[in-house]
Amino acid sequence: MGDERRGKRAARRKRAVRRKRAEGAVSIYFIAATAAFVLLNGLLIDFARVAAFRKQAELAVKSGARSVLSSFDPEVYAGYGLFVRGGDRADALFRETLEGNLEQEGPGVFRFLDVRWESAEVTESRPLASHEVFRRQVLEEMKYKAPIDLTIELASRFRGIDAAMTETKKTADLLERMRQAYERREAALDEVLKRQAEAGSKLVNAMAGYVPDPPAALTGTRPAGDVRDIADAALMYPDYVGKRLEDEARSRALADAVAQWNSRQAQARQEGKPFTEPYPTGGPIHSAAIGAYESGMSRLAASLPDRIRDGADQAAEALAAAREALGEAEEANRQMREMAAGAQNSGDEGDAGQGSGDGGIGKEREQMLRDLRESANDLVLDGAFFGEYAAELDRQSEEAAETADAASQFGRSAAAVSGSTGLEEELRSGAERLQRAGDLYRNRYGASGSVLEDRRGKLGEHRAADEERKRLEKEAETEWSSANSLLQALSAAEGTDEEREAFRELDRLYQENLAWNKAADEQTAPPRPDRASRGRDEAVAASKDWLDALAVASANWRDSLYFAEYAVSRFSYSDPAEIKAWLNGEAGSATSPDKQQAEYILYGLTHPSGNIAAAYGEIFMFRLAIRTMEGLIESRSLGSPLLVLAGALLYAVKHAVADLRHLLDQGKIELSKYVKADTVYSDYLRLFFLLHGGSSGQTARTIAVIERNTGISLQEAYTYVSGEGVASLRLWFFPGLIKALGKTGRLGGEVAGNRYEAVFTADNAYQ
Repeated sequence: MGDERRGKRAARRKRAVRRKRAEGAVSIYFIAATAAFVLLNGLLIDFARVAAFRKQAELAVKSGARSVLSSFDPEVYAGYGLFVRGGDRADALFRETLEGNLEQEGPGVFRFLDVRWESAEVTESRPLASHEVFRRQVLEEMKYKAPIDLTIELASRFRGIDAAMTETKKTADLLERMRQAYERREAALDEVLKRQAEAGSKLVNAMAGYVPDPPAALTGTRPAGDVRDIADAALMYPDYVGKRLEDEARSRALADAVAQWNSRQAQARQEGKPFTEPYPTGGPIHSAAIGAYESGMSRLAASLPDRIRDGADQAAEALAAAREALGEAEEANRQMREMAAGAQNSGDEGDAGQGSGDGGIGKEREQMLRDLRESANDLVLDGAFFGEYAAELDRQSEEAAETADAASQFGRSAAAVSGSTGLEEELRSGAERLQRAGDLYRNRYGASGSVLEDRRGKLGEHRAADEERKRLEKEAETEWSSANSLLQALSAAEGTDEEREAFRELDRLYQENLAWNKAADEQTAPPRPDRASRGRDEAVAASKDWLDALAVASANWRDSLYFAEYAVSRFSYSDPAEIKAWLNGEAGSATSPDKQQAEYILYGLTHPSGNIAAAYGEIFMFRLAIRTMEGLIESRSLGSPLLVLAGALLYAVKHAVADLRHLLDQGKIELSKYVKADTVYSDYLRLFFLLHGGSSGQTARTIAVIERNTGISLQEAYTYVSGEGVASLRLWFFPGLIKALGKTGRLGGEVAGNRYEAVFTADNAYQ
């Protein structure tokens, strides 16, 4: 019984031990699970706080950048409609905005995000002195105002001139359109010839130094050495092979002699005998020549094909441009043919009923106009001219490709030279082919190539002026001299010392801005022609550009339109009444730069009266064009179109001078005797800005005027800010673990101590 009781007690003790062990294991598992849960939740909370912190900091930096730009210079905006940074310091505004976006501290306030801005700075850039920045702001300022101003103030005054010319002088309109098409055609043909010559020079220059000029005789041999061109490459090859084989044989002989010497030396040592035989000498003697040839051939193989291929590619691009220009010339010629054919085939029923009274031109004049319209066909080139020219360009392309192919083939042969023995014939034939192709191309398309010279001659055939036209132009020279007198009087004033100094200051600011922008200096003021006929031609040609500039601007709202309207609306320009008083010797400030800012921007002359003279000179040229069209009616009986234009010159010069005087007296000019519309000085300035405006020089001068007027250097007037702030967030739970996880690169910042730190940036600009 006692043993049985002891056994039961032992069993109960074992069960109790097992139960305690099981209960302990459950407690450990529970603690581990709880710890993991707490760890996970802590991490999730800190991660959520980091994400919220990053979003808040990012918004704060963006807000800071906007706040910096909200402080702009009021003088520059009020005077010129442009925005630049001004007012409070950028760093202070930026820091103030960042701090204002933090959660406020206070009693009882729980800050979920304990954010601290460690540093903050602003970088300002894109100064208004930059032409790109300046133009964007001008376009932004004028994109709504300029179209309205053009429609109300400018386009309405010039509206109807084309229709009036068509209705009142049909023949004059035909001749003018024919002249314009003629100029377009000839300009395009000049472009074709220019591009064709450019294509020739590109490939000829690429061959220079590689393909002998004149071609070298490829007979005989040359000593191997440094390779200069393909003739050296071919003629040095036999000597190179011989010297290389000789050196290889000498190397083998020396190796055999050394081996035998070593054997005899070893035998003498073994026998204990003295050995005094000298060490063998000799070996290769042509290493320098062989190395120079192989190195030169390697360079030639590497550079020759690529250089000539590049030249051929550039020639192909130039010829493609030439074909495009030839198409433009052919299109202009087609238009001329259609205009001439239309003039010959058109009926005159509308005019026939008008008789010879005041309402019509009369039967006699009608016959003169018909004869003149028929003669317009003399200006048209035959269609075969363009087909022949296109075939000529195609032949030039093929010959350039042949030259490039020969260079590529020779390059492959040159690359295989090192260590070879049987390439002599291949090198000679390849060099011969490349020389032949290159010499043919040079002789045909070089600077004085036969094809280009022949083409120049053919272009000159239909451009020869006739003696009658020269006689009429000579008679007009006397009238042209009197016209120049008024224009010279406009440029005679020297101005005061203060005015000259002001222009020097403007020029200094202009040159500094031009150099700072690394821009080219364009000359806007057109030179005054020295002959009446040349002035007439330039005026008639330029009138098309002036009116086209207005038409295109009206249709497409070109950038030049915005710049034109900005210059005229924001800057001063001379008053014709003050100019007249100045010409009459009255005291005044007409030549002050403050009275002619727009003219200075347009022309950029530093003489006090230079810009005014340039403006009136260009107005004179415009009026000369208008009066030339009117004068055609008086000169239509002279016959050919060119003679009519020459005869109209006398009429045009006289009336253009009268127009300038009327502008100075009355402040306005009637657009044409056929179109009753008054034009004023500012209208012409707008037209000239449309034609010449938007250049780097004019942009630089506009900036110079603003800097002189405001005293602000626009190189330091910034329009773009980049803000950067370093912010940190105190972590609540496991900074070390987050730091370890952050090594994966997904946190976007770093952990230092118990704080998470990140960098935030934001950019903003006025335009």
